[in-house]
Amino acid sequence: MDIAGKVALVTGAGAGIGRATALRLAREGAAVGVADLDDDLGGETVRAIESESGRAASVHVDVARDADVQAMVDFALTTFGGLDILVNNAGIVVSPAFPDSEPEAWMRVLDVNLRGPMLGTFYAIGAMRERGGAVVNIASLAGVGLGSHPAPDYAATKAGIVRFSAALAPLRETFGVRVNCICPDWVDTPMSRRTRDRMTSEEEAATVPAGILAPEEIADAAVVPVPDEWRGEEVKAYVQLATAHTRETVVPQAVYAWCSERLASFKVPRYLEYRDKLPRTPSDKVAKGVLLAESNDLRLASHDRTKGIWR
Repeated sequence: MDIAGKVALVTGAGAGIGRATALRLAREGAAVGVADLDDDLGGETVRAIESESGRAASVHVDVARDADVQAMVDFALTTFGGLDILVNNAGIVVSPAFPDSEPEAWMRVLDVNLRGPMLGTFYAIGAMRERGGAVVNIASLAGVGLGSHPAPDYAATKAGIVRFSAALAPLRETFGVRVNCICPDWVDTPMSRRTRDRMTSEEEAATVPAGILAPEEIADAAVVPVPDEWRGEEVKAYVQLATAHTRETVVPQAVYAWCSERLASFKVPRYLEYRDKLPRTPSDKVAKGVLLAESNDLRLASHDRTKGIWR
C-alpha cells in the first residue's frame, strides 16, 4: 500500500506526535482526518497541512467515548471516501499519578490511553476489512519491561497497548489489516513538557535522557510500517531482547549474533536491523528507542540524527 492517495486518521493530532504524524502522512500524499478533543488545535493542524497543499479536515473526538470514535471513522468514510490508515496517538497523563490520585483520575488515563486505541481499532477494522489497511498504535517505553515508573497508571496502559498490538497479528491474514506499535522514550511534546516542568532539575536529569526525541522523529517511524512491503518478519528472539533490557542483564552474544544473522536475510530496510542497537551493558538505556511490533515481533530501532534515518 502506497501512502499516496490513501486516507488516514490520526488521533490527538492537534499537537505533538499527532500533529507531526498528520503532517508527515499528508506530505506522503495521504488525505488526513485530524482528530482531536481540542477543536482549535485540530484546526491549526489542518491549516498547517493545507499550507503545504495537502488534504485534511478536522473532526472532534473524545477517544474514550464509543459514539465519538464511531463518528470519527464515519467522518473519514464520508469526507474522503474510505479509511486505510489509523494512527492511535491520543494519550494523557495525570498528576498526581496512582495511587495518589482518586480513581476517577486514573480511570480516565485507562479510558483514553487503552480503551481509546481499542475503540479506534475496532471501528477501523469495520472500515478496512474489505480493502485492507494499517493501524499504528503509539505506546511508550514506559510500557516495556518490569521496572518501576513514576506514573504506574500511564505505564500500565502503554504496556496494554503493546500486548494488544501484538495479539492482533492474525488480522493481517484474516482482513489484510496490519497492526503495529511504536514505543518511544521521552519526546518533546506539550504533554511531556508539563510533566518535566513539575520536576526538579535533579529529577529531570535522572529521568529524562539527554537528546530528547522530537515529535517529527516519531512521525518518521510511524510511516515505516504502513506500506505493504514492510512485512514485519517474525523474529522469535524478541522475548530474550525484552528481558535483557528489563532485567538489566547483558544480552548474550549468541542472541545478538542470531538476531543479526536472521535480520540480514530479511528484505527489510536497514533502519530496522537490531545490529549495534541492543543493550550491551547493565547501564545501557535505550534512550532513543522505538519498538515496532507485528506478528509478535518486537523490533528495536533508533534514529541516526546525523544521517536523518532510522536504523
